[in-house]
Amino acid sequence: MLEVIGSGLILVGIAFAENRGWLDREKVGFIVNVGMQAGICAGLLYFISRLSEMFL
Repeated sequence: MLEVIGSGLILVGIAFAENRGWLDREKVGFIVNVGMQAGICAGLLYFISRLSEMFL
């Protein structure tokens, strides 16, 4: 639950910084892309570790 709230706050913060002109669209796109890829990788690693516990 805290992870969802934290990631939501980060995305709101990035949108706020973009509207203020502190970040440009390319930087925001890069940050969001890297964040999504890291989340997917972490989810897959967690799934693989749980899978080995379930079947061994």
